[in-house]
Amino acid sequence: MPIGVAMILHDFYPSIGGAQTHTLALSRALRARGIDVIAVTRPHPGTPAREEVQGIPTYRVGVRGGRAIAGLSYLVAGLALLVRERHRYQILHCHQMISPMTLALMARALPGKRLVINPHGRGPRGDVAKITRLRPLTGKLRVAAALHWGDAFVAIAREIHEELRAMGVPEDRIWDIANGVDVERFAPTAPDERLALRRRLGLPDEGKLVVFVGRLTVAKALDVLLNAWAQRDASLADARLVLVGDGELRDDLVHQAQRLGIAQSVVFTGGTHDPAAYLRACDAFVLSSRTEGMPVALLEAMACGLPCVATRVGGSAEVIEDGTSGRLVAPEDAAALAKALTEALATPEWGVQARRRIQDQYAIDAVAQRYATMYESLLSGANVRTIRTPVRDWKKEGGRGLTK
Repeated sequence: MPIGVAMILHDFYPSIGGAQTHTLALSRALRARGIDVIAVTRPHPGTPAREEVQGIPTYRVGVRGGRAIAGLSYLVAGLALLVRERHRYQILHCHQMISPMTLALMARALPGKRLVINPHGRGPRGDVAKITRLRPLTGKLRVAAALHWGDAFVAIAREIHEELRAMGVPEDRIWDIANGVDVERFAPTAPDERLALRRRLGLPDEGKLVVFVGRLTVAKALDVLLNAWAQRDASLADARLVLVGDGELRDDLVHQAQRLGIAQSVVFTGGTHDPAAYLRACDAFVLSSRTEGMPVALLEAMACGLPCVATRVGGSAEVIEDGTSGRLVAPEDAAALAKALTEALATPEWGVQARRRIQDQYAIDAVAQRYATMYESLLSGANVRTIRTPVRDWKKEGGRGLTK
């Protein structure tokens, strides 16, 4: 019998974000392997309740409204859908440990189902923190239910693995599988194509372009990035900082750029459903985050062959080999960030190594195969984890090593 998977998410395409992007790419790669995948998510303005998103049957359940109404309706309608479609899937794969996990835990009671819990954030604003510290009334109940009914937990980064361990998840239920990227869509471009992309996107024909892709939120520390851009080397006077994305801090960031006197060199593009075009049009990538899980935007930028600068947080510190495929700096350090940006633009060979690293270790096809192996293991009853994320050797870094 073919494997069926119900991906359960808070947000999905056309909503923009790393978890959504990764889940869509993963779902497509799994379907290419003969695994039936459906997505169950919340309503999104202007979209139907049921449609196919790039070949993935997508169900948007519940109603929009206040937090309580939206949350309750999502759980009730989502459970009804999962009961109705119960013969289509055996695996419940929830993304994030908030309402998607609650819905998946409810559906886990159906006969023959297995539950995969997949956090995407770490640190004070991450998934484990939300249910253990920020949800004092319901958190303990959710943790107890997750520990009892969760058949497998996915750690996309080392720090998430350790947070799951601290929460009480047994080691033999944690699978280290990083996010992946489509290395065909996200690939380097020739100079003439780059010029054509710049013109299509309304970017300057000439001069260096440093790009950020993501939500304009506190976690991304774009205030620090703008301070760093104001301190950039004089040799980059004609360069532009391209901020691709939208979010609640956009107006604040526009005003900050004006106060710093750098507004003419900062481009706010708004959100996009084609980040590959912006990445391939630019010369370097920056991620100034205060916290990260496994940043998909960074993987995409490296796949495009861009020299990258990122803060040493979460999965970024696992993906970038400092001084070889990019530069890592401490979070909140604008001066170090400014220096690293100059270095990245002067070191295009970092991009070559970055592309090679993604192809070798984070290509979505290989990641999908690891998930397929995990699903097969759960359905066969095997309690053996044969896959590990091929990242740095944790033993050499003072932690538990990874094996393949």
